[in-house]
Amino acid sequence: MTDNAALQAALEPFGSAQGKPGPVIPVFILDPVFDSASARRRDFLYEGLHVLDKGLRERTSYLVLRKGKPLEVLRQLMRETGAEQIFAEEDFTPYARKRDQAVQNHLPLTLIHGQTVHHPTTVLKADGKPYTVYTPFSKAWKSKLPARLDLYPAPDKINTPTGIQSESLPRFKVSPLFPAGEKEALVRLEEFLYK
Repeated sequence: MTDNAALQAALEPFGSAQGKPGPVIPVFILDPVFDSASARRRDFLYEGLHVLDKGLRERTSYLVLRKGKPLEVLRQLMRETGAEQIFAEEDFTPYARKRDQAVQNHLPLTLIHGQTVHHPTTVLKADGKPYTVYTPFSKAWKSKLPARLDLYPAPDKINTPTGIQSESLPRFKVSPLFPAGEKEALVRLEEFLYK
């Protein structure tokens, strides 16, 4: 939950007369496009979803898991819950851009930068074009790192309405390489940046 920019945006007290965050519904959609992923990739994702759900439950919340096409699932979920806004971290793959644009065309989706350390538009060559060679890109990317990353803290509590229908979390095989989840990710981030 640490450094989850979309969650932080959803928790902002927008429109609340008391200045407190309103209800937030953490959702993950198992998009049919992901069905073609390797077994190892699916297991890593599923393990991460279990870890995320555990962390949410420690904060009086839970993960709502749905299967289907994102636009259809989100439209249905908004009807069921009366949700007014969707927050998600911006993704930069061609499929994700197309998917998110389709959702934005029909639903109130706000994309938040948070999935990458630097937004891709901020690491460009002097002529404004993207790097095509790794070493110069890596040097430019690293030159933009601050002395320490200022991560969003994990919230103490998340107000999630109870009783929202959810799929069961999928079973998974534990990765022999490293565990999924926030704890391991933060360790690896520290090692990468500062050792």
